Amino acid sequence: MKYKQIEVGIFGIRKIVYLAPTFIMKQLFALISLALLLNVSTSCNKPPLPVLQEETGTNTGGGGTGTTVSPFVGTWNYTKVEMQNGTLSFMGNAVGTFVGAGSDIVGQVILTEKPNRYTTQLAFTANIDVTVFGQQQKQSLPVDQTSNSGTWTEANGKITLTDDKGSAIDVISSNSNQIIFTGNFTQSIAAGQGLTLNANSDVVFTITK
Repeated sequence: MKYKQIEVGIFGIRKIVYLAPTFIMKQLFALISLALLLNVSTSCNKPPLPVLQEETGTNTGGGGTGTTVSPFVGTWNYTKVEMQNGTLSFMGNAVGTFVGAGSDIVGQVILTEKPNRYTTQLAFTANIDVTVFGQQQKQSLPVDQTSNSGTWTEANGKITLTDDKGSAIDVISSNSNQIIFTGNFTQSIAAGQGLTLNANSDVVFTITK
């Protein structure tokens, strides 16, 4: 058997040794196996790569781009009607005052988008406290259904209403759940003996969603 001459260096000390070829092959195979084992072990201990996840959003259509709908769009219900600063007049002369509130309220405001339009219908009973010539009296007046329509805009979370005649409606406060705005109340009141008084007041309307 022929021996293989190799030079071995350990900590700076070098020495020539003679090894049989079969021993060299065994050692080489052992070194290769160890290298493969270390490689597999290192690979198994590597941290997993991050998984990229697609962000999902709320879309109103199938185009992939979400469309934001104003929180004011929808159907609103009248919940309160308050009459303030009421005056009673006869033939143009002031004869008394009144205040009151609505009951049996039936009405809605519907706001649509693109175009930004509103329509409203309202009927109620006006319960008023009348003062005429120093005398007080309570009256209940049915107010027939009235309708109105116009346009609306939104800025900084607040709504602006304009009727179809171009008159701006005074909005006191507005958010996504409640809108308070003002209007005008005009009604004729029978005063007895064939007399009719004209009643006119400011009205504060509250609608909720």
